[in-house]
Amino acid sequence: MNFSEKIYFYFIVLLICSTIITIAGIYGFQRLEPSIKLLNSSNTQSIYYAEQMLTSISSRKDLKNFEKNLDLAKQNITEDGEEAAINKIAENYLPAFNGDKEAEEETINKITDFAKINRLAMENAGIKAKQQQAIGIWIILFPSIFIWLIGIALLKRMDRTFIKPIQELNNVIFDYNKGNHMRRCPSITVSKDLQMLYDGINNILDNK
Repeated sequence: MNFSEKIYFYFIVLLICSTIITIAGIYGFQRLEPSIKLLNSSNTQSIYYAEQMLTSISSRKDLKNFEKNLDLAKQNITEDGEEAAINKIAENYLPAFNGDKEAEEETINKITDFAKINRLAMENAGIKAKQQQAIGIWIILFPSIFIWLIGIALLKRMDRTFIKPIQELNNVIFDYNKGNHMRRCPSITVSKDLQMLYDGINNILDNK
């Protein structure tokens, strides 16, 4: 591999690493979307239905509103335990509206349980979102560390195969111009292009 090919190769490697880190970052943060949506969907609606039922049963005057929100809650079951709570509410709400204290207490307890289930689900979704956010950060961090390591390795290789040889060539010419006519480019292992340049400069200096 000649010098120009090495330069192209190094830049291609950096571009590939940059692409990897970009894709990893997008993937990591896209994983947050389902949890964020969950926080603002069915659980929030179920809590609203529970609040409406509690308001209605407390006044014992708005049976129609209670039944409306009970039906909506039945259609919005997404968590374990919700169905059992809804069934108990459905069994006891009519006696509760008719003045049965025990049925009223049972209905209120089950509505509270129903709301609690959904609040807990939202809390768990929030925890999950934070965990996924942490995962997303690490997904970005690891490729970032990788690309830094690759960059450092490439810089060291560039320093050895290009920068130092060029500096050495500059030093030879500088010393010659200052009067040190014995200084020559060393025979070291570099790219063919630079070695040919070294040999050419040495030949020029030898023939002066």
